[in-house]
Amino acid sequence: MNELMYPVEIINLPSEGKYYPKGHPLRENGGQLEVKYMTAKEEDILTSTNLIANGTVMDRLLESIVVHTGVNPIELTTGDVNAVLVAARVLAYGKDYEVTITCEECEESIDTVVDLSQLEGPDDLIEVDEDGYHHFTTGTGLDVVIRSMTRGDERDAEKNEKILQTKYNKKVSGIITSRLKLIIVSINGETDKNMLANMIDNLVVKDSQKIRREFSNINPTIDMTMEVTCGECDHKMKGAIPIGVDFFWPEIEI
Repeated sequence: MNELMYPVEIINLPSEGKYYPKGHPLRENGGQLEVKYMTAKEEDILTSTNLIANGTVMDRLLESIVVHTGVNPIELTTGDVNAVLVAARVLAYGKDYEVTITCEECEESIDTVVDLSQLEGPDDLIEVDEDGYHHFTTGTGLDVVIRSMTRGDERDAEKNEKILQTKYNKKVSGIITSRLKLIIVSINGETDKNMLANMIDNLVVKDSQKIRREFSNINPTIDMTMEVTCGECDHKMKGAIPIGVDFFWPEIEI
């Protein structure tokens, strides 16, 4: 019986806990995460102008709703974070998410409702070692070991990219290499951070692309795509579900 002052829910994560290291609670229980329903406290977080301005509002929300013993939200993989946020939205405001898109052909506005509860994860997950690492060989014969990116890694990458943009007057983003340096554990057995950084900077393009494709296999998330048919011209469209400001701030009466 839950002795806390709020209701909780168990959600199944897309990773099924496979991509966490041995001993991690989520690996041990198959990726079942305990979260609490949003309350007035979380509404305060979501409407905090300071948190919105400094870009930490979603991290504060995760810290507040993830109540699973032994799990720190910044340790969640980025794919699992997406699933947690969608689940939190469903628990708080319901499964229906109203969106408006513009037809690519006739530019007619299309109003539709997405059932967020029907968004699914991948069918199959690839196996990794007991540390949650994925081993593979690139096209040029490099033996590479990578790991999933956590929310904490994502925050570090965002900081590094801002530093690079400032240093190079925003001419170089560093998006690709900064993330590769976070997820690559070793190349040809080399694990020294400085050596790896140099090797990553000099990866040929096809190896860089191969590594990023393999990374997507160990960072499963829910499918955020939708299909819509225009009622005016019958044009069919498929694309990412547009996440607007009303995703966590739907119109409600006070």
